[in-house]
Amino acid sequence: MKFPTSNIKNENSLPMPLFGILYSIGLGEHNSIHHYNTGSLFWSLARLFSSYERVMSAVHISREYQLYLEDDIENFIIRFRIVLNDIAYVVRQVLPENQRGLSGPKGAVHPKNREVSFFKLKKYLAEQSEHFPEFTQVFSMTDSWTKKLRKDRDQVIHYKAKALVFDTEPLSFALINAAGNEKQTPTLEGGSRVVTTPVEIFVNDQLVAMYEFLDEQLSLAIRNYAERKNLKTQWIGNPSIQCIGINTFRRHNGISNPQVKQKNLE
Repeated sequence: MKFPTSNIKNENSLPMPLFGILYSIGLGEHNSIHHYNTGSLFWSLARLFSSYERVMSAVHISREYQLYLEDDIENFIIRFRIVLNDIAYVVRQVLPENQRGLSGPKGAVHPKNREVSFFKLKKYLAEQSEHFPEFTQVFSMTDSWTKKLRKDRDQVIHYKAKALVFDTEPLSFALINAAGNEKQTPTLEGGSRVVTTPVEIFVNDQLVAMYEFLDEQLSLAIRNYAERKNLKTQWIGNPSIQCIGINTFRRHNGISNPQVKQKNLE
């Protein structure tokens, strides 16, 4: 992972160029930086970073104090899936409203509570690659981290799975449901044991993959789409997100001073 540096001093802040390009198109095309609803994604990201903080702050303390770690892992998985759907909702707003075969957002009446299925949108974009090549490419690159999240979330929500933490080195976990654990490996004694995943690596790597997708791939795809469609843009600055968990995320991944990307989109 490579994140450039600058002189930003706020350790609880991360640049969000995705919001920047959405604001610039909204202002240029519709005379409003709030034309596209980004509040839902911002809200969900803040909740996800909070879940990340809870897990990361517990992995190195004594086991007797890790009272809620298993629940926090499950919450992280569920929150992550919510963020994926909110990402899809943002992308859906950029695409043509009456695009054939592409369903609209679902949810409550208020737009900040609506969402779009990330995986349904991804499938649609793959089928419409000639119309949306920018999005098709970047969404196709997410398989390595999103498929596992979808499977884990379904295990927790639909199959009553529970995260069980094992006192290994490093600390690891497995999702166990009423039918047991699907991943097992044979032992030298002729039995089998549960295959576990390091907690810290799982939580951190998933969040890194998502942030790289937002920070680099998706924001560039929207900008390229806007240029191809001749959408007017008016650059207003470099937005960022500030919430609990970002400081830990930056320190853990060596992001000492994240760069605010100065891109003139006009």
